[in-house]
Amino acid sequence: MRNEPRIGDVPKDMTPTDDNTDQSTDQSKCSHHRAAYLLPVLALTLTPIFAGCGSEATDPGANVSDVPTSSSPTPAEDPKVAAAIADLAKRQGVKSEEITVVSHDKVTWPDSSLGCPEPGKMYTTVLTDGVRVVLEAAGKTYAYHGGESGPVTYCENPQEPVPGEGSSDAPQ
Repeated sequence: MRNEPRIGDVPKDMTPTDDNTDQSTDQSKCSHHRAAYLLPVLALTLTPIFAGCGSEATDPGANVSDVPTSSSPTPAEDPKVAAAIADLAKRQGVKSEEITVVSHDKVTWPDSSLGCPEPGKMYTTVLTDGVRVVLEAAGKTYAYHGGESGPVTYCENPQEPVPGEGSSDAPQ
């Protein structure tokens, strides 16, 4: 009795009939019901596959190398550069518009001092990824060093980063 269907709770068009003449219409109703469930499932399944279609260049003469490949921010948009500019403007009493970004490089520092060791302090000798921002104001350059994360700080006596791919070896 537990697994027996209660016919009173089932809609009339879904109850089994003894009339075999209506089988073809019942089957067509079932196929319509299946299609109603299948179409949304197919749409959700196939949408990601076809999402990229049509995004190719429409100009057959377009050169792929003309398309920018990097979306990295300009130096002024980088929060570390902006912080360095703000600090130098305050430190030197100049407007931020009077400060020029000479360079902004990802570098590898030779130790945890980030290229700006303080006298009398000990530092872990481990290669450390970071950044170097060099700014110019009133004809003088100023170095800001930092790690990969965290802020950059003014470095009065800057040291050079480790030479290599991640470092800019250009003289300042």
